[in-house]
Amino acid sequence: MSVFHITYSGCGFLSIIVYTIGYGGRSLDELIDLLKRYNVERVVDIRRWVKSIRLPEFSGENLSRILPQYNIDYVWLDMLGGYRRFGVDIEDYGIANCFESEGFRAYATYITRSPNVKPYLEKLARLVDEKTSVLMCREKIPWRCHRKILSDYLLAKGFKVIHIIDHDKTYIHRLSRCAIIVDGELDYT
Repeated sequence: MSVFHITYSGCGFLSIIVYTIGYGGRSLDELIDLLKRYNVERVVDIRRWVKSIRLPEFSGENLSRILPQYNIDYVWLDMLGGYRRFGVDIEDYGIANCFESEGFRAYATYITRSPNVKPYLEKLARLVDEKTSVLMCREKIPWRCHRKILSDYLLAKGFKVIHIIDHDKTYIHRLSRCAIIVDGELDYT
């Protein structure tokens, strides 16, 4: 199977593909096999915490040691990690009401309203622009993970996002129903 990472958007320009993946329910070997299958050159770890007592093979320390053996860079962007809360990480602005989960609403508010996050979002865009990249978190199903909100951000920046579900199952990300793009910036209603 040939995997191409740049696609014609139909709008007169090429879109760079960014993948997302969750390692939950997988072995480390299966994760690496999927990364190789999609020619991933960089894993951008978007977990808030990268230590795991139950699954130490997926700790940031282990991944930063193992992945380069397969010519895959490992980068951790902790400020883009999930589990954000209103009143702790961000004030409630009443946006992203299409998400039933308060956690997703808080995360959407966090990445669109917190000035501290902007440099990390810009770094994310640079990283995925440089090499074929995958955003990685634990949750296997992307619509149950904050990856869907970062995928909205990447769509706003002109990237095409593909969620890797399994070896022969992917899902092309579509903008969340309450997400809007205004002058290349993501927002939520």
